Amino acid sequence: MLASASPVPVDLSGWAAEVKWDGMRALTYLDAHGGVTAYSRSGRDATARYPELGAAADLVSDAPLILDGEVVALDDRGLPSFGLLQQRMMLARQGSIRAARVQTPVVLMAFDVLEHRGIPVAGRPYMERRQLLEQLRLPDDAPITVPPAWIEDASAGIQWTRDRQMEGAILKRLTSRYQPDRRSPDWIKIKFRPSADVVIGGWSADARGEPRSLLVGIPDANGLRYVGAVGSGLSGVQRRVLRPLLNAAAAETPPFTGQVPRTPAAHWVLPLLQGEVEYAELTRDGILRQPSWKGLRGLAGE
Repeated sequence: MLASASPVPVDLSGWAAEVKWDGMRALTYLDAHGGVTAYSRSGRDATARYPELGAAADLVSDAPLILDGEVVALDDRGLPSFGLLQQRMMLARQGSIRAARVQTPVVLMAFDVLEHRGIPVAGRPYMERRQLLEQLRLPDDAPITVPPAWIEDASAGIQWTRDRQMEGAILKRLTSRYQPDRRSPDWIKIKFRPSADVVIGGWSADARGEPRSLLVGIPDANGLRYVGAVGSGLSGVQRRVLRPLLNAAAAETPPFTGQVPRTPAAHWVLPLLQGEVEYAELTRDGILRQPSWKGLRGLAGE
Protein backbone atom coordinates (compact mmCIF):
# COMPACT_ATOMS: atom_id res chain seq x y z
CA MET A 1 0.00 0.00 0.00
CA LEU A 2 1.32 3.42 -0.94
CA ALA A 3 0.62 6.89 0.42
CA SER A 4 -0.86 9.66 -1.67
CA ALA A 5 0.23 13.27 -1.96
CA SER A 6 -3.18 14.55 -0.87
CA PRO A 7 -3.49 17.78 1.14
CA VAL A 8 -3.18 17.41 4.90
CA PRO A 9 -6.70 17.27 6.44
CA VAL A 10 -7.76 20.38 8.30
CA ASP A 11 -9.25 18.17 11.03
CA LEU A 12 -6.67 15.60 12.16
CA SER A 13 -8.98 13.77 14.55
CA GLY A 14 -9.36 10.21 13.34
CA TRP A 15 -5.80 10.12 12.00
CA ALA A 16 -2.47 8.74 13.23
CA ALA A 17 0.96 10.05 12.32
CA GLU A 18 4.00 7.85 11.75
CA VAL A 19 7.59 8.57 10.75
CA LYS A 20 8.36 8.55 7.04
CA TRP A 21 11.43 6.34 7.26
CA ASP A 22 14.29 7.01 4.87
CA GLY A 23 15.19 3.44 3.94
CA MET A 24 14.18 0.48 1.78
CA ARG A 25 10.57 -0.73 1.84
CA ALA A 26 10.29 -4.45 2.58
CA LEU A 27 7.61 -7.08 3.08
CA THR A 28 8.96 -9.64 5.54
CA TYR A 29 7.56 -13.15 5.94
CA LEU A 30 8.20 -15.11 9.15
CA ASP A 31 7.02 -18.70 8.76
CA ALA A 32 6.10 -21.24 11.43
CA HIS A 33 9.43 -23.09 11.04
CA GLY A 34 11.79 -20.22 11.87
CA GLY A 35 12.31 -19.02 8.31
CA VAL A 36 12.48 -15.33 7.41
CA THR A 37 12.20 -13.94 3.86
CA ALA A 38 12.29 -10.24 2.97
CA TYR A 39 11.17 -8.81 -0.36
CA SER A 40 11.91 -5.32 -1.68
CA ARG A 41 9.21 -3.16 -3.21
CA SER A 42 10.25 -4.39 -6.68
CA GLY A 43 9.59 -7.97 -5.55
CA ARG A 44 13.23 -9.01 -5.33
CA ASP A 45 14.35 -11.32 -2.54
CA ALA A 46 16.48 -9.16 -0.23
CA THR A 47 16.96 -11.73 2.55
CA ALA A 48 20.62 -12.47 1.83
CA ARG A 49 21.37 -8.73 1.68
CA TYR A 50 20.12 -8.18 5.24
CA PRO A 51 20.88 -11.44 7.12
CA GLU A 52 20.34 -9.87 10.57
CA LEU A 53 16.58 -9.98 9.92
CA GLY A 54 16.80 -13.76 10.12
CA ALA A 55 17.50 -13.54 13.85
CA ALA A 56 13.98 -12.20 14.37
CA ALA A 57 12.49 -15.67 13.87
CA ASP A 58 13.60 -16.69 17.37
CA LEU A 59 12.06 -13.57 18.93
CA VAL A 60 8.55 -13.65 17.46
CA SER A 61 5.94 -16.10 18.76
CA ASP A 62 3.12 -14.98 16.46
CA ALA A 63 4.30 -16.63 13.22
CA PRO A 64 3.25 -17.18 10.51
CA LEU A 65 3.51 -13.43 10.22
CA ILE A 66 3.76 -10.93 7.35
CA LEU A 67 5.10 -7.48 8.23
CA ASP A 68 5.28 -4.36 6.11
CA GLY A 69 8.06 -1.98 7.03
CA GLU A 70 11.21 -0.13 6.11
CA VAL A 71 14.77 -1.42 6.43
CA VAL A 72 16.84 1.44 7.85
CA ALA A 73 20.35 2.11 9.11
CA LEU A 74 20.50 4.41 12.14
CA ASP A 75 23.15 7.02 12.80
CA ASP A 76 24.70 7.78 16.18
CA ARG A 77 21.64 9.91 17.06
CA GLY A 78 19.29 7.00 16.42
CA LEU A 79 17.90 8.65 13.28
CA PRO A 80 17.67 6.97 9.85
CA SER A 81 20.55 7.64 7.47
CA PHE A 82 20.11 6.66 3.85
CA GLY A 83 23.79 7.36 3.30
CA LEU A 84 24.62 4.58 5.76
CA LEU A 85 22.03 2.20 4.29
CA GLN A 86 23.46 2.80 0.84
CA GLN A 87 26.63 1.05 1.98
CA ARG A 88 24.53 -2.11 2.35
CA MET A 89 22.11 -1.84 -0.56
CA MET A 90 24.51 -2.57 -3.40
CA LEU A 91 26.45 -5.43 -1.76
CA ALA A 92 26.09 -8.94 -3.21
CA ARG A 93 29.12 -10.92 -1.97
CA GLN A 94 28.46 -12.68 1.33
CA GLY A 95 31.89 -11.80 2.72
CA SER A 96 31.26 -8.09 2.13
CA ILE A 97 27.76 -8.39 3.60
CA ARG A 98 29.07 -10.08 6.77
CA ALA A 99 31.65 -7.32 7.28
CA ALA A 100 29.12 -4.55 6.60
CA ARG A 101 26.64 -6.17 9.00
CA VAL A 102 29.07 -5.48 11.85
CA GLN A 103 29.96 -1.96 10.75
CA THR A 104 26.50 -0.84 9.54
CA PRO A 105 23.69 -2.91 11.11
CA VAL A 106 20.14 -2.47 9.88
CA VAL A 107 16.75 -2.78 11.53
CA LEU A 108 13.28 -3.32 10.09
CA MET A 109 10.83 -0.64 11.24
CA ALA A 110 7.62 -2.70 11.09
CA PHE A 111 4.70 -0.31 10.70
CA ASP A 112 1.98 -2.73 9.54
CA VAL A 113 0.97 -6.38 9.70
CA LEU A 114 -0.81 -8.22 6.88
CA GLU A 115 -0.95 -11.71 8.37
CA HIS A 116 -0.92 -12.66 12.05
CA ARG A 117 -0.59 -16.26 13.26
CA GLY A 118 -1.45 -17.36 9.74
CA ILE A 119 -4.66 -15.31 9.60
CA PRO A 120 -4.95 -12.50 6.97
CA VAL A 121 -5.62 -9.19 8.74
CA ALA A 122 -5.13 -6.64 5.92
CA GLY A 123 -8.90 -6.11 5.79
CA ARG A 124 -9.08 -5.06 9.44
CA PRO A 125 -9.00 -1.37 10.47
CA TYR A 126 -5.66 0.32 11.09
CA MET A 127 -6.23 0.43 14.86
CA GLU A 128 -6.69 -3.36 15.09
CA ARG A 129 -3.57 -3.99 13.02
CA ARG A 130 -1.64 -1.51 15.13
CA GLN A 131 -2.65 -3.33 18.33
CA LEU A 132 -1.42 -6.62 16.86
CA LEU A 133 1.93 -4.98 16.10
CA GLU A 134 2.33 -3.59 19.60
CA GLN A 135 1.55 -7.01 21.10
CA LEU A 136 4.62 -8.54 19.44
CA ARG A 137 6.70 -7.40 22.46
CA LEU A 138 10.06 -7.47 20.72
CA PRO A 139 13.28 -6.90 22.72
CA ASP A 140 14.91 -3.47 22.41
CA ASP A 141 17.90 -4.94 20.55
CA ALA A 142 15.81 -6.99 18.09
CA PRO A 143 16.49 -6.55 14.35
CA ILE A 144 12.77 -5.86 13.94
CA THR A 145 11.09 -3.12 15.94
CA VAL A 146 7.68 -1.45 16.05
CA PRO A 147 8.23 2.32 15.71
CA PRO A 148 6.06 4.93 17.44
CA ALA A 149 2.72 6.18 16.16
CA TRP A 150 0.90 9.32 17.30
CA ILE A 151 -2.73 8.19 17.42
CA GLU A 152 -5.30 10.99 17.39
CA ASP A 153 -2.42 13.40 18.03
CA ALA A 154 -1.10 13.53 14.49
CA SER A 155 0.04 17.14 14.73
CA ALA A 156 2.46 16.15 17.52
CA GLY A 157 3.92 13.42 15.29
CA ILE A 158 4.38 15.84 12.41
CA GLN A 159 6.18 18.28 14.70
CA TRP A 160 8.32 15.51 16.23
CA THR A 161 9.65 14.47 12.82
CA ARG A 162 10.12 18.09 11.72
CA ASP A 163 12.08 18.96 14.87
CA ARG A 164 14.50 16.11 14.14
CA GLN A 165 14.90 17.18 10.50
CA MET A 166 13.60 13.85 9.30
CA GLU A 167 12.34 13.21 5.78
CA GLY A 168 8.68 13.60 6.68
CA ALA A 169 5.65 11.91 8.19
CA ILE A 170 2.84 9.60 7.06
CA LEU A 171 -0.76 10.21 8.10
CA LYS A 172 -2.99 7.14 8.34
CA ARG A 173 -6.75 7.10 8.79
CA LEU A 174 -7.60 5.09 11.90
CA THR A 175 -10.41 3.21 10.12
CA SER A 176 -8.40 2.44 6.97
CA ARG A 177 -7.87 -1.07 5.62
CA TYR A 178 -4.60 -2.14 4.05
CA GLN A 179 -4.98 -1.97 0.27
CA PRO A 180 -2.10 -3.80 -1.52
CA ASP A 181 -0.73 -2.19 -4.69
CA ARG A 182 -2.89 0.92 -4.22
CA ARG A 183 -1.95 4.53 -3.63
CA SER A 184 -4.72 5.49 -1.26
CA PRO A 185 -5.85 8.83 0.21
CA ASP A 186 -6.23 6.92 3.50
CA TRP A 187 -2.44 7.22 3.76
CA ILE A 188 -1.03 10.71 3.19
CA LYS A 189 2.67 11.47 2.89
CA ILE A 190 4.05 14.73 4.19
CA LYS A 191 7.50 15.65 2.93
CA PHE A 192 9.20 18.68 4.37
CA ARG A 193 10.98 19.34 1.08
CA PRO A 194 9.81 18.10 -2.35
CA SER A 195 11.72 15.21 -3.87
CA ALA A 196 11.90 13.49 -7.24
CA ASP A 197 12.99 10.11 -8.53
CA VAL A 198 15.66 10.70 -11.17
CA VAL A 199 17.81 8.60 -13.50
CA ILE A 200 21.54 9.27 -13.85
CA GLY A 201 22.57 9.97 -17.45
CA GLY A 202 26.04 11.40 -16.91
CA TRP A 203 28.52 12.81 -14.45
CA SER A 204 31.51 15.08 -14.09
CA ALA A 205 34.62 14.16 -12.09
CA ASP A 206 36.61 15.94 -9.42
CA ALA A 207 40.41 16.01 -9.24
CA ARG A 208 40.47 12.47 -7.79
CA GLY A 209 38.28 11.08 -10.55
CA GLU A 210 35.27 10.66 -8.28
CA PRO A 211 31.83 12.07 -9.15
CA ARG A 212 31.63 15.82 -8.47
CA SER A 213 28.12 16.18 -9.87
CA LEU A 214 25.52 13.92 -11.46
CA LEU A 215 23.58 14.81 -14.61
CA VAL A 216 20.06 13.55 -14.09
CA GLY A 217 16.78 13.22 -15.93
CA ILE A 218 13.18 12.15 -15.43
CA PRO A 219 11.58 9.63 -17.82
CA ASP A 220 8.62 10.89 -19.85
CA ALA A 221 6.77 9.81 -22.99
CA ASN A 222 9.67 10.94 -25.19
CA GLY A 223 12.52 9.39 -23.22
CA LEU A 224 14.76 10.74 -20.48
CA ARG A 225 14.20 14.48 -20.01
CA TYR A 226 17.20 16.36 -18.60
CA VAL A 227 16.37 18.15 -15.32
CA GLY A 228 19.75 19.34 -14.11
CA ALA A 229 23.05 18.61 -12.38
CA VAL A 230 23.28 17.75 -8.70
CA GLY A 231 26.42 17.84 -6.57
CA SER A 232 25.12 18.97 -3.20
CA GLY A 233 24.53 16.11 -0.80
CA LEU A 234 27.07 13.77 -2.39
CA SER A 235 29.08 12.49 0.57
CA GLY A 236 32.49 10.89 0.29
CA VAL A 237 30.95 7.46 0.85
CA GLN A 238 28.33 8.02 -1.83
CA ARG A 239 30.97 9.15 -4.33
CA ARG A 240 33.02 6.00 -3.69
CA VAL A 241 29.93 3.80 -4.06
CA LEU A 242 28.84 5.50 -7.27
CA ARG A 243 32.17 5.60 -9.10
CA PRO A 244 32.46 1.87 -10.05
CA LEU A 245 28.76 1.72 -10.92
CA LEU A 246 29.07 4.73 -13.22
CA ASN A 247 32.21 3.35 -14.84
CA ALA A 248 30.45 0.05 -15.51
CA ALA A 249 27.54 1.87 -17.20
CA ALA A 250 29.74 4.08 -19.42
CA ALA A 251 28.28 5.18 -22.77
CA GLU A 252 29.57 7.27 -25.68
CA THR A 253 26.54 9.53 -26.09
CA PRO A 254 24.13 11.26 -23.67
CA PRO A 255 20.86 9.39 -23.04
CA PHE A 256 18.80 12.57 -22.66
CA THR A 257 16.20 13.80 -25.10
CA GLY A 258 16.41 17.36 -26.37
CA GLN A 259 19.26 19.75 -25.72
CA VAL A 260 21.59 19.21 -22.77
CA PRO A 261 23.61 22.15 -21.40
CA ARG A 262 27.27 21.91 -22.30
CA THR A 263 29.18 20.29 -19.45
CA PRO A 264 32.99 20.23 -19.78
CA ALA A 265 34.48 16.73 -19.55
CA ALA A 266 31.11 15.08 -19.00
CA HIS A 267 31.05 11.29 -18.76
CA TRP A 268 27.88 9.75 -20.22
CA VAL A 269 26.29 6.57 -18.88
CA LEU A 270 23.48 4.23 -19.81
CA PRO A 271 20.27 5.23 -17.96
CA LEU A 272 20.42 2.33 -15.51
CA LEU A 273 20.80 3.90 -12.06
CA GLN A 274 17.89 5.53 -10.25
CA GLY A 275 18.24 7.91 -7.33
CA GLU A 276 16.34 10.49 -5.35
CA VAL A 277 16.92 14.21 -5.07
CA GLU A 278 15.38 16.93 -2.95
CA TYR A 279 14.93 20.38 -4.45
CA ALA A 280 13.50 23.83 -3.78
CA GLU A 281 11.29 24.09 -6.86
CA LEU A 282 11.08 23.41 -10.61
CA THR A 283 12.08 26.30 -12.85
CA ARG A 284 9.90 27.41 -15.76
CA ASP A 285 12.17 25.33 -18.01
CA GLY A 286 11.64 22.19 -15.93
CA ILE A 287 15.05 22.27 -14.22
CA LEU A 288 15.45 21.36 -10.54
CA ARG A 289 16.48 24.40 -8.49
CA GLN A 290 18.87 23.82 -5.56
CA PRO A 291 18.83 20.02 -5.91
CA SER A 292 20.44 17.88 -3.23
CA TRP A 293 21.29 14.21 -3.70
CA LYS A 294 19.48 11.90 -1.28
CA GLY A 295 20.88 8.58 -2.42
CA LEU A 296 20.88 5.75 -4.92
CA ARG A 297 17.59 3.84 -4.92
CA GLY A 298 18.41 1.00 -7.32
CA LEU A 299 18.05 0.16 -10.99
CA ALA A 300 15.84 2.34 -13.17
CA GLY A 301 12.44 0.83 -13.83
CA GLU A 302 12.30 -1.25 -10.65
